[in-house]
Amino acid sequence: MGIAKARRIARRAHQGQLRYDNELLLDHLERVARAVEERGGGWAAQQAAWLYAVPATGVDLVREGVPWRVVRVVEALRCAPDWSPPASARVRHDEELVREVLDADKRRAWPKSSPGPVEPLDASMLPKLLADYRREAGPDTHRMIYGVLSTPTGLNTPAVAEIAEQWWDSENDWEAAVAVLAARGAGLLDRERLLHKAAEGGPHAAKLAIENLRGEGTPDEVEVLGSIVRRPEPQWRWLRADAAARLTAIGGAAAEAALRERAFTPLDPPWRNDRSWLHRNAASVTPRLIEALSDPEWKHEAPLALGLLRVVEAVGPLCESARTDELPVQQIQALGRIGSPEAGPTLVELLAHASAWVREEALQALSRTGGADVVEVAMMACDDPDVRVRDRAAKVLAKHADGRAVTTLIRLCDTRHAAVAADALARIGDPRALPTLWHLFFRHPDKAARHAAGRGLARIEGPPQSGSLRDPRVERAYMWLIGHKPDWNRTGLIAGVTATDALVRARVAEALGRLRDPSGAMYVRLLVADPDPRVRSVARAALRRLAD
Repeated sequence: MGIAKARRIARRAHQGQLRYDNELLLDHLERVARAVEERGGGWAAQQAAWLYAVPATGVDLVREGVPWRVVRVVEALRCAPDWSPPASARVRHDEELVREVLDADKRRAWPKSSPGPVEPLDASMLPKLLADYRREAGPDTHRMIYGVLSTPTGLNTPAVAEIAEQWWDSENDWEAAVAVLAARGAGLLDRERLLHKAAEGGPHAAKLAIENLRGEGTPDEVEVLGSIVRRPEPQWRWLRADAAARLTAIGGAAAEAALRERAFTPLDPPWRNDRSWLHRNAASVTPRLIEALSDPEWKHEAPLALGLLRVVEAVGPLCESARTDELPVQQIQALGRIGSPEAGPTLVELLAHASAWVREEALQALSRTGGADVVEVAMMACDDPDVRVRDRAAKVLAKHADGRAVTTLIRLCDTRHAAVAADALARIGDPRALPTLWHLFFRHPDKAARHAAGRGLARIEGPPQSGSLRDPRVERAYMWLIGHKPDWNRTGLIAGVTATDALVRARVAEALGRLRDPSGAMYVRLLVADPDPRVRSVARAALRRLAD
């Protein structure tokens, strides 16, 4: 992005079209950008001079195409000079240059969406912030109080200790969480108080209490954490994860027993962040997962877990769920992971589903499970009205390389699947594919398609065909191909000895060595004296092959 685009973004923001409506001083920005350029500022500093006052967040600027380096300079300019985010030396240099120009201009403009320079947070701000909180000043006051008490130093004061004692037993979960932060800063935390807050407090306060638990666990701590991981309420979802992580760190038989009793909920299944849990407890969890397939809340998690476990006993229930669900994508993916042929009839039935996504997934699962004529089904799916299904059908046919699909694969050579279709035709080896393979070999722009066609021509018996060799890449491939055809006329191969392209001459030497015809030794000896070292190396190897 250039300086002109930064100027356009600033002017558009002045007209209120970016995100917020704000009056920007365009003449001031023009003057600052010019001064930055005169002082030797680079493109990043000049763009930052235009954008520092645009009323938008860094994310907004990135979405507009502003480079990250410029966004970092802009964010640094919006902070106080003595408090700026960590940055590279280049970013700091650009920031200091633009800041000097702004200070000299005396007309700095701050966007309405930005509070201006950020003041460092410290405990001295608490009295005013608490007064604002009592007047219900709004969420900004909440954030600033929380930010002050989250700072690592300077909190061991009587005011902070007073907050801890005053709000420790508050029924307001946010106030209780702030009390935990204040007690930590004032040095008033101990294991007994933390366990009490984890057991009796709300989700926010209990989460902070668990985060501050350290050292070896005690039986009381394991009991409290075990009661938390068993709570099924949705608002305790993240707290269950924290409690489970702490139990894992504690270890031991009691902690493992508590982890096995973790709440079995669709919002927070125990295996969400620990797939090994699923395999460790497969025997006990599988019946519950199969039973949960009929529960709409378990629509996603139950099939996913059964597929990861590859439970063959779940194929029938998964098929039944797939036939009754409106969008059975998860069930189909699970059947594909399990790979049982018993799912074949259900998957074939789902190929007539109204959703193209379902049809594509069913075709992919059929390719893995079998239990039906996958090739026949994929050939029919090549006429599907949705391009995603047709693409999947082409990949399935290329994977299976069945002789019945030769005609369909030949048609696919005219699409973007030419490379995989030609590779499948090469593996099938049907002579009907020769005209198509020759066409790809001489004319297709994609190297992968040309190479796949060459492999097919080398494998399938047939007469040579003439084509344009003006492209050195095609000429090299043609010399390579002749080396795999001992029955073909070698006039073109001998003519390649004097080709202008060195790699063509190398391919000629390689082909003569592979054919093992003693009459070609004289031409290989000529190439041993070639001026190109690559040709000489290949020719020497070919000569040794002929001698053997």
